[in-house]
Amino acid sequence: MSLIGQPLAALDTPALLLDLDRLDANLALLQAACCAAGKDLRVHFKSLKCGSLAKHLAARGVRAFLCAKLNEAETLVGAGIRDIYIANQIVGPMKLARLAHLAKDAAIRVCVDDADNVRAMAVAARQAGVTLGVLVEVDIGMNRCGVEPGEPALQLARLIHAEEGLRFVGLQGYDGHLQMSPDLVSKATRCREGLDKLGMTRAMIEAEGIGVEVVTGAGTGTWEWAAAHPAMTELQPGSFLLMDAAYHAVRPEFACSLSILTTVVSRRPAWYVLDAGSKAISQDFGTPAIKGHPGDKVLKLAEEHTKVEDQGAGPRVGDRREVLPAHCCATMNLHRRVVAVRGGVVEAEWPIESSGRYD
Repeated sequence: MSLIGQPLAALDTPALLLDLDRLDANLALLQAACCAAGKDLRVHFKSLKCGSLAKHLAARGVRAFLCAKLNEAETLVGAGIRDIYIANQIVGPMKLARLAHLAKDAAIRVCVDDADNVRAMAVAARQAGVTLGVLVEVDIGMNRCGVEPGEPALQLARLIHAEEGLRFVGLQGYDGHLQMSPDLVSKATRCREGLDKLGMTRAMIEAEGIGVEVVTGAGTGTWEWAAAHPAMTELQPGSFLLMDAAYHAVRPEFACSLSILTTVVSRRPAWYVLDAGSKAISQDFGTPAIKGHPGDKVLKLAEEHTKVEDQGAGPRVGDRREVLPAHCCATMNLHRRVVAVRGGVVEAEWPIESSGRYD
């Protein structure tokens, strides 16, 4: 039986919920801010993993997406998205062949930080008869992937520019180390310092006569400083659409649209137990929260249970509670479907095609 048009009470638990009113409001907020700043918005799909959700966003003006993995790019192509950027390095002949194949059906961009990877990618592109857009990833302080700003990035841009089958598009600089920082003053300063390095690198490349079409980066935690920075052309946040208990604490302008509907299965004078645990609710970045009940405190997640402290006047066995996870991206990866609701009524059920995949 279809659940479309049914109230939440018709759902069995646990169930992953997506509040479309909140999601749409989050999107509208950042779309308006990017438009006012003259920046493009490219939504990060690693948080979403759901092709139908990508279609929902595309119907509301989102045309460009980025992702972390090839399987996410494949899901996007299957959903009809044609402007896709894989914001990680794609290495090895099997993955490069898949990457080149995707470029037959969509405009595909990818980032690099290694000369041998560039050469191998060019071979794969030529063999498939496609052209791949390539961005140099610049390390602006995260100390993970990327080349150093300035001359190292320029050298890689020269190589890409010279390779048949590749097209140099621009630069990526992601400040992931700053996203969850609660110190807004320090975060703003460090964010601008990193973006200044991108701007300097862009100027060096352009001085060589190589065009820099795109400078992309930032996330939900640093979007406003990137939007104001003259070096940037594009912002690439993703979590702002879903949010979670941890991120909302530092970026309260975006509402939590993702939750897990649960049932109380046990009750004691000082606590109650829910029928979902760590297999359904991510706690990567902290402690989940009980939606609408700020006084209730999550004590512990077991595999199939969540223990919640209350003041003794809480729910009965059989009552429902929505849990806000502590990491929206990882929570989406735990589930195979999401129930989209609007005004407490089921509007759609969507498969999460890229969940549970690491390719």
